[in-house]
Amino acid sequence: MMGGLQSFVGSLISSLPGHRNLYGHRQCDGRLVVDFLCETLAIPYLPPYKQASSNFSSGANFAVAGSTAFSHDLFAKSIGNLLMWKGIPLDFQVQIEWFRRFMREVACKGMSDSECKAEIENALFWVGEIGGSDYARTFGSSISHELLTKLTLGQISKIVKSLLDNGAKYIVVQGLPPLGCCPLEMFLSKAFDRDQMGCASTCNALVQSHNDNLQKMILEWQKQYPNCVIAYADFWRAFETILTHYKDYEFDEPFKACCGAGGPLNFNMHSLCGSIGTSTCTDPSRLMHWDGIHLTEAMYKHIADLFLNQGYCKPSFQELVKKKRGM
Repeated sequence: MMGGLQSFVGSLISSLPGHRNLYGHRQCDGRLVVDFLCETLAIPYLPPYKQASSNFSSGANFAVAGSTAFSHDLFAKSIGNLLMWKGIPLDFQVQIEWFRRFMREVACKGMSDSECKAEIENALFWVGEIGGSDYARTFGSSISHELLTKLTLGQISKIVKSLLDNGAKYIVVQGLPPLGCCPLEMFLSKAFDRDQMGCASTCNALVQSHNDNLQKMILEWQKQYPNCVIAYADFWRAFETILTHYKDYEFDEPFKACCGAGGPLNFNMHSLCGSIGTSTCTDPSRLMHWDGIHLTEAMYKHIADLFLNQGYCKPSFQELVKKKRGM
């Protein structure tokens, strides 16, 4: 644990940090990166915004599992019920509106504009792995990679610029992990489509392009807002580090899912975790993947440690904290 993190107590706003549904239920076997962040900050776990009875004194979480960069109409027309996703998920614009309403009706209620700006300046904003669900959903579909990347990065830009223009000074933006290493993408890809990590090469190339462009955007924001700390959380490098040295992190193997219906990867998209015929492994902490789509709590714990304590944010999370404390 790093000293001095209490300078953020009472003001952590988490936007889209991982896999939660509308009311905060996790789609894994336990805690996510944002939960380990809260533990590091010594604040309560962030309640979901839509849970109206919650105490938001320590912040709020606006994440919704499966959120999309596509508009409602475009998603319905282009993707529909592709693969195992049913219905049309909420788009990120809805969550932006939730955030604005939260600031207006909760965080800044009864405050003057200057008081509200001071509240925002004192908060830490964590913007999670936006786009992961869309890349997973549309890989192998007729959706062009160019359109998908443009829409996803456009939504990230809209969120971050909105925060900056409203006075945010401390923002962490997560990149995407190598999605081609998850059982879902390996199941869908051809056996010969493998990269140096043993993962689905075509999918990972798309994600790398996304991350490269996201980092270029962050560099531009850092130039435009020199008094702000905008850190990039390198999910790709953190995941790759663990994958490459998985035994050092006490994982038994790098690709198999804990919960599934059997097979080499313990994954079948027609028989997902929780359906009839599936079962869970004895010890989820020994595997990196929970259900073939999401990671295990053990994996998220290691990822969070690399982000917060091992320099896998650029600039580092320690630098961000020092800046906050005026050091």
